[in-house]
Formats: sequence, C-alpha cells, structure tokens
Amino acid sequence: MSKKASAHEHIQLLLDEHEEILAHMKELADWSAQLKEKGLPKFGEMGTRVNCFRDLLAKHFENEEQEGYFKPIFDESPGFCIMVPDFHKKHAEILCRIDEFIARSKKSERPFQSWGEALQIFDKLLTDLRAHEDQEIKMVQEAFNQSAAKETKF
Repeated sequence: MSKKASAHEHIQLLLDEHEEILAHMKELADWSAQLKEKGLPKFGEMGTRVNCFRDLLAKHFENEEQEGYFKPIFDESPGFCIMVPDFHKKHAEILCRIDEFIARSKKSERPFQSWGEALQIFDKLLTDLRAHEDQEIKMVQEAFNQSAAKETKF
C-alpha cells in the first residue's frame, strides 16, 4: 500500500469515527426529546446513558490525542498541528462537563430544578460537542482535500 493510500485510509477512518460519535449524540438527543414529549423525567437513566456515551467519547478523544493519530493529516498539512493543544484542552473541558452532568443526574434527591433544566443543560453539552466535532471533521476533510489536490497535480 502506498503512503498516499495509507494516509487517505487513515483520514477516512477518522471521519468514520466522528460520524459514529455524531450518530450516538443523535440517539441521545432523540431519546431525551421523546421523554420531554411524554413528560417522563428519568434522571438516573439519563445519567447511565450519558455515561456509556462518555466512555465512547473518552476513547475517541484518547485516540485523537495519541501520538500519530493525526500524523497522516499533519504530514499532508503541517499547519494543522498547531490546533492539537487546543483539542487537548477542549477534550478535557467537555469530559469534565459531562462528568458533572452524570454525577448530578445520578443524585437521589432532586438533581435539577426540573426535567426541563436537565434537558437544557444536556442540549447545551451536545451543541458544544457537535461544534467541536464539526471543527475536527472540517480540519480532517480539508487535509484530505489538500492531499487529493496535490495528488492530481502529479
């Protein structure tokens, strides 16, 4: 396999993983919307569901932060490497906010003022995470496009 093919395959794996994260986020948002519609607050179950998602997200972030995970992208577009420290900080911030939400959701006595408040906080978490993932996806796609453009010149 050529270096270009390997880099392209790696970039596609990154995009696939991001799509998986976004699909899980959609599932959580759909579930919470159904409960909101029915007026059935399920704080503990929400905490459990978000905790499962958090584990997947933490693994995803760990993969992104490992040395070499973005290497094919940096090889194609070295300017992107300056963004990685921002991702480390943002990942830690997102996981901390999720951990706080989970801990609050699992409290036995009135974890939030209302179910609406819980959903509002949860929606804000998802919105912020979606914006972060979209930024990463754009970065990866841009690197892929630059790589493809270089390849067509030869």
